[in-house]
Order: sequence, then structure tokens, then C-alpha cells
Amino acid sequence: MKARILLIVLSILSLHITKASEPQGFPIIADILPTELYDHTRFNDIRKAGFNAIMVWPKSTPNIYKALNAAEANGLKVLIFNVEIERRPETIVPHIKDHPALWQYILADEPKMKRWQELNDLQKRISRLHPEGQCYINLFPNAGQWLLDDIGVKKYPEYIKAFSKIEQPQISYDFYPVRKGGKVAGSQWYATLDDIRGESLRTGKPFWAYILCVPHGPYPMPTLAHLRLQCYVNLAYGAQAISYFSYATPEPTKSYDFHDGPLLRNGKKGKTYKVVKKMNAELKPVASLFWQSKVTGIEHRKCINGEVVVSHFTKEGKSYTCYVNKSADKDVTVKIRPSDHLVRIRKDMKAELVKSAYTLTAGDILIMRDK
Repeated sequence: MKARILLIVLSILSLHITKASEPQGFPIIADILPTELYDHTRFNDIRKAGFNAIMVWPKSTPNIYKALNAAEANGLKVLIFNVEIERRPETIVPHIKDHPALWQYILADEPKMKRWQELNDLQKRISRLHPEGQCYINLFPNAGQWLLDDIGVKKYPEYIKAFSKIEQPQISYDFYPVRKGGKVAGSQWYATLDDIRGESLRTGKPFWAYILCVPHGPYPMPTLAHLRLQCYVNLAYGAQAISYFSYATPEPTKSYDFHDGPLLRNGKKGKTYKVVKKMNAELKPVASLFWQSKVTGIEHRKCINGEVVVSHFTKEGKSYTCYVNKSADKDVTVKIRPSDHLVRIRKDMKAELVKSAYTLTAGDILIMRDK
């Protein structure tokens, strides 16, 4: 009886259907929005903040379509997790697979190795129901041997390699490097990025990266510099999507005192909303340059007053070099040897003559292109 009622509800909800598609251009993803805030206003605020996709975790079957329809009305694509999809995909997937806002099915966030077979089987079940459908898993970072032991592996590359065998079009990871006092957990972050990028190159799958926009525990109120550092370093390494944790402020737990996210728990915009909106407005044209580019080399270079990540990449037959300030709170000076064959690409993507030196504020990026 319950199954019959569920099918009737889904049939009523799935009245207008067209083929699903991916976001246009570089994906900038908001994660998460509480079920009780699935309405046009909140989804419109997400779009206005510069996102083109959203992760939703609806608690009930009717809310699946509430989220999909609200996203469609605001030009957003949806990555979705629902317990009913996890347990009985046959009862849900056939009824939502052609919704125009649906992008991917979320299988898990930060799974341990003991879940590998379960998630591999779930992906295959979904694929049989929706052959063109895409699935998504987000992976733990390499935060030290204590976490690897808990995950169930000896080395981090084992973990990435195992889960990249599960059919999905990307490799996604999270690491939040900026700590209170302007400290950056650089060594662990860059080690994680090296391994993630390595697996991306081995498999041919692009990688996606999370950045943090909600303060809690050792993580401070995010500034524009903090967001820039996270976005631009990941782009420099070749990330092909940026996901924000968390758009909505999660409920506090015993471990983490989440507060002051872009969307507060009372449904109002927090102070971080304006910072995120500003970051995304800046990020969109810059990310478009890195979208579907090929990173050919990464180096870490000392310069005046600090260090930069240097990335060499190509796109559409042109060669580029970018420099990202590795500091979350200090400026650095980058010296450039001017050349008739070199131009600077500004963040609005306009080219200009090269100077001999540039001051990069905390976390910022400098882009050069060979003519």
C-alpha cells in the first residue's frame, strides 16, 4: 500500500518533464539548503549569489520535486540525495530522471572503505534505471594517518583510486586549509591536491573541490582573501568545479559550533552572503578561463615577502601561467620579466601590457598569457 501511494504521489508531481542537462559553464555549487527552505525566494537568492547548481538533501518524497521545481524556476541544476533513493532507487529514479533540473545523484559524502561495495552496487542500480544519469561521491581529504586509519587505508592514493573505480564523471574532495589567526594548513592541503590531481590525470576524470564558507571550531569567519585562496589554488591545480560548504548554516553539533553561514538558521541572509556573492562575481570570469583547460605543470615558488603557487596551463591553443598568493593574510610581490610575447589577463579577461612587478593581496591570482 505504501509503495502504491508513493507511486501515485510521484506521478502527480512529475507533470512537466524535459531532458536533464548540466550547468552552463564552470559549475559553482551551493551545499546545503534545509528542506523547510525549499521555496522560490531562497533558490532565487542562491542564483543571485552567483551559483549555478545546488546540492539538496530532501527529507521526504514530495520535497524532492519541490526542490527540483524551485531550482528549475531559478536556472539551477541539482545534485540530490534522498534516503528513499539510497534504499529503493527503483521507486524514485524513474519518476525524476527526466526532470530538467536534475544533474546528479549524490551517493555519499566522505565515505569510508567499508561502504565501497554498497555504493558501487547503488551506482549500478541507478545506472540501470537511468543509463544517462550521473552519480556523485565526495571524498575525505588527507588530514593525517589518524584519518587514513579511520577510513580503512594505509595510503591516501589507495582511497582515491578505490572510489574513482565507482562510475561517476568526476573526483570530488574537500579540504579546508584556512585556520584562525591567518594560519594555512598548507602541507596537508597541497599533498591532498597532488594526489587528487594525480588520480584525475590517471583516470581522465576532472576533479572538483570544496571550499569553506561557514565558520566553526578552528575555522574563522571567512574573508574575501580566505575564499580567494581556496578558489584560486584549486583552479591553479586544475579543479573543474567549486562547491561551497555550507551555504546554509548547519545545526551545531558536539564537535562543531557552526554559525554565520551565508544563510542563517532563521532563514535570513548572514554577513557571509555578501562575501560569497562578491567572490562568485569575481570567480565566474576567472573560472571560465580555467574551464576545460589543461594544467601542464605546478610549482611552488618563493618570491618577495612570501610564496606563490605557479600553474602552467593551456586552453584553445594558447599558453598561460598563473600565480596565486599562498598566504591568507599577507601580500606578496611577484616579479615578471616583460616580453613582447607576454600579456597580463585581468579578472575581467581583458589583456594589458605586462609590468615588471605585481603586488598580490592575500589569496589573490595573477594571470599571464603568451601572445
